[in-house]
Amino acid sequence: MRRAPWILLGLGALAVAEIALLVWVAGEIGVLWTLGVLLALAAIGGFLLRREGARAWASLREAQASPEAAGRTISDAALVLVGGLLLMLPGFLTDVLGIICLVPVTRPLARRGVQAVLHSATRRYRDQADLLDAKLRPDTVVRPDAAVRRDPEDPTVIRGEIVD
Repeated sequence: MRRAPWILLGLGALAVAEIALLVWVAGEIGVLWTLGVLLALAAIGGFLLRREGARAWASLREAQASPEAAGRTISDAALVLVGGLLLMLPGFLTDVLGIICLVPVTRPLARRGVQAVLHSATRRYRDQADLLDAKLRPDTVVRPDAAVRRDPEDPTVIRGEIVD
């Protein structure tokens, strides 16, 4: 099933929820206070983006020296960028998500969520890549074991070359 319609539907639902929440908050505390809260959140977000962005940039430079830790460093930098973009959007829901991405204490939660989404979205392609890798490797050898007898009704078929 194609995911693009679901993504568009989700973004539309987010926009409707943001507008509904803004209208509700403006009705409860007033329009000026709502604008003040939004401006304060934007200022806090700008401060966090600037501070955490500088830290992420420094850690990216350090990751060049040790490529083992580059994966986490790159994901943190990407989360800081996404968090900053979310804070630029007007609304309370996107601000909460942006702050979760920006604050170092809550960033592992955001990282796990993004990893879960990407893991499920790429499962089919990863399986195909693993099969292709196994087919193309010259060192993939299946050695028949004479001691193991298969049931004649077993539908397992192993294709390949016999290497002596």
